[in-house]
Parts: sequence; C-alpha cells; structure tokens
Amino acid sequence: MNITTKVKIIIGILAVGGSILFWTCTTQATQIWVYIEPIQCLGNPWDQDWLKTHDYDEYPKNKSEQLKIVTDYYRTQGVAIHDIYSQSVYDAVCAACSCPTGERVYCLVDERNVDFMLAEGWSRAS
Repeated sequence: MNITTKVKIIIGILAVGGSILFWTCTTQATQIWVYIEPIQCLGNPWDQDWLKTHDYDEYPKNKSEQLKIVTDYYRTQGVAIHDIYSQSVYDAVCAACSCPTGERVYCLVDERNVDFMLAEGWSRAS
C-alpha cells in the first residue's frame, strides 16, 4: 500500500469519526430545571402512586429515598429526571394537608418534557 492510499484511508477515518462526534454533540437535548412545592400528607401525584403499593407508615424518612419516589414516578410517565434535589424554602407552614411541606423540589428534565411538567403543577426555575 503506497503512502497516498494510506493518507486517503486516514482522512476517511477522521472524516467519519468527526461526523459521528458532531452528530452526537448536536443531538443532545436541552435540559431545563423545573420546581414544585410539594404538599403535606402524601397528597402529591408521586406519593399517591407510591401509596398504591405501600402503606402510609412505610414512607421513607430519608430525603434521597423520598426523591427517588419522585424520579420513579416520572420515569413511568415517560419523563427522565437527570438531576433532582430539594431545598427548604419556608420555616413555618400550616398543618393542613393542602399546605406545602416547606421545601421546594427541583428537577432537571429534557426541554421536550417541560410542558408536561408544567401541566403537573411544576414551574420553570429561573
């Protein structure tokens, strides 16, 4: 194989590799942060879904396990949550089941799922 043929092969491989890299980088979805202020008494959609297969007093006390319930619920709704965290936003809240828990849950979702999340009561984070 002569040098010209080798150069053509290398250029071809680089061109294909560059095209694949470009395609991969340009097809990633834009991700948006959304948030919600959950209500007490396990009245949120993900809580209600969890209660279909668990007892009320089995609800996890650990925050990461509670957030896993949120991500599991939305996965069944076709929404991938790429990141999730909660933050305390109120020092005092009312005791009624319709009142917020005092925290805000933030989720990073694909832009294509934002409208669904907004319809579920979430808001865009600023």
